[in-house]
Amino acid sequence: MRHEVEPILDAQVSLSDGRSLAYAVWGDPDGQTVLLFHGAPGSRMFTPDPDLTARAGVRLVTVDRPGYGRSDADPGRTILDWPADILQLADAIQAPRFAIAAHSSGGPYALACAVQLSNRISAVTLVSCPAPYDVPMTQVADDEDRALTRLCRDDPDRAVARFAESIAVVVDDPEVFLTVPRPPPDSELLADEGIRNMFLRTIHEAVRQGADAYGRDCVLERRPWGFALGDVEQNVSIWHGEQDGVVDPAQAAALKDELHVAHLSLVPDDGHGLILARWTDILDDLRARLHGRG
Repeated sequence: MRHEVEPILDAQVSLSDGRSLAYAVWGDPDGQTVLLFHGAPGSRMFTPDPDLTARAGVRLVTVDRPGYGRSDADPGRTILDWPADILQLADAIQAPRFAIAAHSSGGPYALACAVQLSNRISAVTLVSCPAPYDVPMTQVADDEDRALTRLCRDDPDRAVARFAESIAVVVDDPEVFLTVPRPPPDSELLADEGIRNMFLRTIHEAVRQGADAYGRDCVLERRPWGFALGDVEQNVSIWHGEQDGVVDPAQAAALKDELHVAHLSLVPDDGHGLILARWTDILDDLRARLHGRG
């Protein structure tokens, strides 16, 4: 990946309630539109290799969720509020039809759009994404994790503050994020200077307004999402690295089991950075589904 890659466009759109939503455009400005939803913490500066995106004929649009980067905060937001923001963004960038790819904590927001904007969405791809906490899993949560989930449901504001405090050091020094221990596949990705620089820009933007947006994402992920996975009618492509140390691969299997139509690709040699390592494969799969071949 080239060092210090700049987006084709770095802009904001004004929403109907007066908030601003920030987005960036990468790849082929005249290509098929794919919206990429970042993880937590994350921002619109999180992007796989833009050269690969351009070669695939894709206009990749990355978006700051409320409170991240340059998007105005929306403290009372829910996961199901996100599709209304995306609809306004899609209209502003003249995308009557678009695909969605999501990384990690962007997954719930992608599925919410699949439920509420099904007539606008041409394909959905989830990469390293979690399943809802109320979906039966093969792994068993420990007592501390169960207590945290109860707090998210009983006192969400207090839970937001707890999650935000957990990454306070990253707010003070975003480079600390790169020192977190990772499985070998993810550590090897960060050895690439371009990827490392991209992550640094991503995290700097992610905590521009502090850590409340991260805390809000964590809490919403552990609360009921407001819809059932069975409400998703689209064919969903799921990608997950078997060495993912952030989101257990069992969650990918749970997503596949609960969604109406889904295909799961488990990749043995990749971790949570799968979207960066296998971006060409992910785009090829997505484009094949856009053209009805998958």
